[in-house]
Amino acid sequence: MADDGKVRCATHGLQDRAQVCRHIADSMLSGIPVGFHWPAAFVGPHADAWCTECERARIDAGGEWVPELKDQLSIKVLCGSCYEYAKGIWDAERKVNQ
Repeated sequence: MADDGKVRCATHGLQDRAQVCRHIADSMLSGIPVGFHWPAAFVGPHADAWCTECERARIDAGGEWVPELKDQLSIKVLCGSCYEYAKGIWDAERKVNQ
């Protein structure tokens, strides 16, 4: 991993660094959409993202990322291209269900 907000991916090479919950990372292998949430105020290409299960837990905790929820997230680092792939799994399902 590079220190400048970049990460070296075995598939995509040097890319922007992105963070997602473990459920989103797992969806890249299963192909099953699990939701895709990110901070509303974020400006940029790869906001930290979490699934619908983690979003429900955050709301139930009063809308805050309390320490117990941070453990549940089990944050995974992805490259920007892998992030877009994971987001695409959710986006494809969302478009089908509109």
